[in-house]
Amino acid sequence: KPHVMAFVRSSRQSLSTNRQMEHPTARPPLPPRPALRTVHSSSLTSTLRGEFSGSSVLSSRRFSSAGSCRWALSIASSCTAGLILGGRKVQSCGRGRGARPRMSLRARGGEAQEKIMALLPDNMTPQLLQLRKEISEMDVEKLERRFRRSDSVDPQLIRADLLRAVEAVHAAVSRPIYNAENVVLDMLEDSSVRFALISISRLDVFSDEVALAFGDDLLLLRCIKQLKYFWVLPQSHLVILFMELSHQLLGKHADSKFNDFVAALCQLSNHTKPIKDLVVNLSSQARASYIREMECLEVEDGQVAHAPSLYAKSNSLTLAKQDGSTIEVVETRTLTTTVRIVRDSLKPSNALLSNIYKPLGRCIAVVDSKVDALHGPDLDNYFAAHGIVLFKLLNSGNEDNKDIGEVERILAAMTKINHGKHEPLLVVGGGVTADVAGFAAALYQRGVPYVMLCTSLVSGIDAGPSPLVCCNGLNSKNLYGAYHAPVLTIADRGFWRSLHPGWLRHGLAEVIKLAVMQDIALFELIEKHGAKLVETKIGTEGASVSDPAFQDVCDLIVGKSMECYVRSEYGNMWETHQCRPTGYGHTWSPGYELEAGLLHGHAVSTCMGFGAYLSFRQGWLAEVDMHRILKAISDCQLCLYHPIMDDHAAVWKSQVATTRSRGGNLCAPIPKSLGRPAYLNDLPQEILVKSLSEYRHICMTYAR
Repeated sequence: KPHVMAFVRSSRQSLSTNRQMEHPTARPPLPPRPALRTVHSSSLTSTLRGEFSGSSVLSSRRFSSAGSCRWALSIASSCTAGLILGGRKVQSCGRGRGARPRMSLRARGGEAQEKIMALLPDNMTPQLLQLRKEISEMDVEKLERRFRRSDSVDPQLIRADLLRAVEAVHAAVSRPIYNAENVVLDMLEDSSVRFALISISRLDVFSDEVALAFGDDLLLLRCIKQLKYFWVLPQSHLVILFMELSHQLLGKHADSKFNDFVAALCQLSNHTKPIKDLVVNLSSQARASYIREMECLEVEDGQVAHAPSLYAKSNSLTLAKQDGSTIEVVETRTLTTTVRIVRDSLKPSNALLSNIYKPLGRCIAVVDSKVDALHGPDLDNYFAAHGIVLFKLLNSGNEDNKDIGEVERILAAMTKINHGKHEPLLVVGGGVTADVAGFAAALYQRGVPYVMLCTSLVSGIDAGPSPLVCCNGLNSKNLYGAYHAPVLTIADRGFWRSLHPGWLRHGLAEVIKLAVMQDIALFELIEKHGAKLVETKIGTEGASVSDPAFQDVCDLIVGKSMECYVRSEYGNMWETHQCRPTGYGHTWSPGYELEAGLLHGHAVSTCMGFGAYLSFRQGWLAEVDMHRILKAISDCQLCLYHPIMDDHAAVWKSQVATTRSRGGNLCAPIPKSLGRPAYLNDLPQEILVKSLSEYRHICMTYAR
């Protein structure tokens, strides 16, 4: 069709001219929107391939002409070219060497359907008749999205785009500041910044593909995940993200200019104004570019335009019979979370917390009352130094107050303060506070994000990053609960200096649990340094504080423990199966922990030792390795056996209850070998009783 090809040629010429004007470095123009919610239709694609010669495929391109956007659908030969668009390689049809497109046409407006159907042959097969019917009935944009296919993410191109944007922003904030908001407007006007923001907004930042592409730079990955939602971010939040990007891409020398500008911007009363409210002050061209993109993404990925949370997304595939009598749905939810091992988290020079709460102007925190007595002034001074209003809700942090009444008290306080759905709640405390406040965050308005600042060893490597939040009820431990992981977990060993030695030992039980089941290298570190870890409170007391090598060992132990926990629990976020290595030590102990008045870690250690003996008795664990486990527990001054375990009926009752809670399977996690988990699913009562007696005899040879 000569008139159609003339349109394509003129559009390409216009596109080439615009590209040279806006991007003199020959960077490609803004790409077609990627199909973030693609409706896959392999059958129709196969139909097209079979009916049109040359193994044809259907794809899309975007042409910019005279300030307007048009879409073209192409049915072309199999000679295709990989086009790099906004960091994403899109498989598109085009003029390959020696290839001639069969047809290109506009896909906006009613004439598109007619032209597509005019392309189809007269003697159509039933498959093509069905295709014709679908084309005549469906929206053209949906048809276009249906056949768009993205192949891979190019991290080098994305880095290059971000680098250009960061350099432009750095140049803007380096100029004398007369009006900080005008500087932000200048940033948004810049073509490099606009290109980077719109390109990132089209990426599926929660995909495995993007994560693996930036696996070598996790801080950059975290920034990209948040930049996707730039449209709803406060202007100060966007500038802080560019400041973090500058640190990653330009180095520390760029920080001072950004710090000064962020400080000046946050002095404005409207620094919390979202970007979408600033766009009205841009030039007509820039404003139209942003608004047009958001209108499109509002249909394809509504969360980008109206995101209440930067940390989760959901999707579904819905299938229904024609008469609607049967509907099948597959739902998916993707979460993103970060774990950081840091030092001096409450020093004003550490911006980890301030970068989250400064754009919000305030922070609502649930704080363990005992932690507040010790570290409350540091917490107050930190937020005051950054000009952030702090609201503190105190929690006892005691197991006997871990009930639904305490959860309701936190919910009532959040309601009174008008906590927003987009505001991350700050939780400061140990394991009990993490459970109760995390559960409140899960319930409030059906879920708000929260940040966990861990002040105990248990919360630092177990309860803090845990997606399992809960409280006790009806005389049952953790009867009420939800699945709600923190968006950021901060483990700072400095808080552990104030822990009572018994609380510290009780936390080490969780480290041993993870080491025995998942990481033999971590277990060897515990074997070597266990006694010193107790003596120095994980390197926070005595001469160990000035021992850099031991400090690094302590951070390594905490980091490897966190990694083991997250790999296990986040891979089974909703407990869809019970093969959970982190359940080691938690099969029989829940039945006697509360009655015996044991700290959780000591109850777990008795159960871990018994589990190691059962593995040896099963013929899995070597005897020497069993004794290595028992010795590591004892060296950390943890309990191997408690007299309450002589009540065999109570232990059996606990096993029955655990089996019921695990869907009818005992599925007791025990070590098959050091660093390798196994699951025991059959333990009759008579063997349980006999094994308890044999284990008791072995434990009597150890100090504890």
